[in-house]
Amino acid sequence: MLFDGKKNKVLTKAVAILAMVAFLGFGLVAGGLAVSGGCGANDPAQMAIDDARSAVSNATAEQTAALKALKASRGSGQARKDIAAARADLASAQGQLASALASLNATDPAAVTAAEAAVGLSPNDLTAIQSLATIAIAQNNGAAALSALAKYTRRHPKDAQAFLLWGQVAEQAGQTTQAILAYQRFVQLAPDDSLAPDVRTHLKDMAKAAAKASTG
Repeated sequence: MLFDGKKNKVLTKAVAILAMVAFLGFGLVAGGLAVSGGCGANDPAQMAIDDARSAVSNATAEQTAALKALKASRGSGQARKDIAAARADLASAQGQLASALASLNATDPAAVTAAEAAVGLSPNDLTAIQSLATIAIAQNNGAAALSALAKYTRRHPKDAQAFLLWGQVAEQAGQTTQAILAYQRFVQLAPDDSLAPDVRTHLKDMAKAAAKASTG
């Protein structure tokens, strides 16, 4: 764990990537049950995936129709609102699909693909990036989440929680230097945050570990 003992409150924070690993733990169990019990038409995990794929299909059709309406209306305000709504629906559907796929099989690369699609449709939604990070880390693919976080923080350079998430994802991915910089930025942006003391302590521990490694 990144934070031990009393620091476990970090894991209760919505932005804490390790808190979301619990979801994947459940997903692994669900996946195991699906394998042992069979993936028939009545399997809940498979039904969730089917429902999510249907939602993606419907949302895609909605977006296509909105784009046609925009062209026909020559850019009317209502048509633009409809497109924005359609994109939001499609992003939500892709996120739903990513979660369903990961619940059945946490190592399914299609789950990362769906999560990336959700982020692409809604790049300013940190929750979507959190979901991508959870799924990607479980597949040792932290680069996917780090790329999304880099883009997000360029657009939102004062979002402290995004830097906290970035630090956690980077550390899980073995990018220690990147993690330290992200944690430092979090503390700079939110010095009074309830997690700031724990992060400062963790930074000191990381510095000690780095120094020990360099002399060992």
